Amino acid sequence: MQAHELQASRATLVLRDNQHLAITFYIDYPAVLHQAIAPHMLFHEFALQHSAMPQPIFAAQLLAAQRKLQAGTRLVLRSGKAAPLELWAWPDATATQKALQQRAIAAVVGAKDHAHAPPAEIRAEAKSTKSGDFATVTLQLPAEFKQTLVVFYQPKQAWVEPGKALAGIRF
Repeated sequence: MQAHELQASRATLVLRDNQHLAITFYIDYPAVLHQAIAPHMLFHEFALQHSAMPQPIFAAQLLAAQRKLQAGTRLVLRSGKAAPLELWAWPDATATQKALQQRAIAAVVGAKDHAHAPPAEIRAEAKSTKSGDFATVTLQLPAEFKQTLVVFYQPKQAWVEPGKALAGIRF
């Protein structure tokens, strides 16, 4: 991990071509799953129980949690109409259970290293057939994400021909 990497949950919204919005979430997935699946349990109990769970049972609980988190994520257009978020990409069940196992071990031995685990990356997209639908949007996130830093932008793009230079790139 780099020294300046932000540990808080964050979301990046990138408007690609006025009709395609890509969203990437960076979250502490084990902590979010804990809140989505069993908030009544202490985190270390949740991590121990779910890291030892048979894979099919864990995968079913994971899928239910993902559906809950997806339902709690809403993108509303200026018109007041909700834009459906599609093509969700979540970490797979095996990797997620492994992350929980690592957190469970860290909890058992009293290690604080779990706070430095890289955030999980989750992706979703929204598309529109009408230009300008994404000019102004409202993003609502599930409570399980806790406080989240949201970064949003529309990139500037230019083609560069082979052997040519693209000058004047400013940030």
